[in-house]
Amino acid sequence: MLRIEYWVLGTEYERPRCGDIRPPPFHRSTNARGGMMGKLLIAGFMGGVIVVECLLAYLFIPSAEEVAALAEQNMTKRLPDNLIGDESGAPAADDEKAVEIPLGEYNMTVGQRNASIALRVDFHLAGIVLSEDETAFDNLMDRYPARFRQIVLREIRSADREDFDDPELGLLKRRILEKSSSLFGNPILKSLIIDDFSYVEQ
Repeated sequence: MLRIEYWVLGTEYERPRCGDIRPPPFHRSTNARGGMMGKLLIAGFMGGVIVVECLLAYLFIPSAEEVAALAEQNMTKRLPDNLIGDESGAPAADDEKAVEIPLGEYNMTVGQRNASIALRVDFHLAGIVLSEDETAFDNLMDRYPARFRQIVLREIRSADREDFDDPELGLLKRRILEKSSSLFGNPILKSLIIDDFSYVEQ
């Protein structure tokens, strides 16, 4: 090829050849690849956080059964020691020093939360007091007959079916004892006997 030289203002320069004209080199941009990697890292971090939260909830949030057991345990702790008998509802005092007093017959309909059925509940209730407190207890029952019956009705109607399935009805007895002690001003009623208990769906 011909070499053509020009003189411009005393300066010699070489005109570029046609074959020497090349496009600038192409460099692949890393912005797209970097953006995708960032999104993947963020998604992975958020997924890890969700997994950790679910694991913590599974480990530390108690189940319904555990909540019920804890509530029963706390209620037992709040009761005076002389109100806490065995699971059969036997009095804490010696049998020779205790007397049994009838507290009435109960027949009621109990609605169930989040259910369309109702339960027909029937039972006889009796109380155990010390023989030396029998007269005082009779006076209290003469003074508060309606209030005591209201306590029993309220506790039965607020109970769940699982409470009725307990053969000893321990939780119901403890609730009634706690409320009656507040009514009478002292734990004169030592224990309860729920006899002829039955419930049927309606």
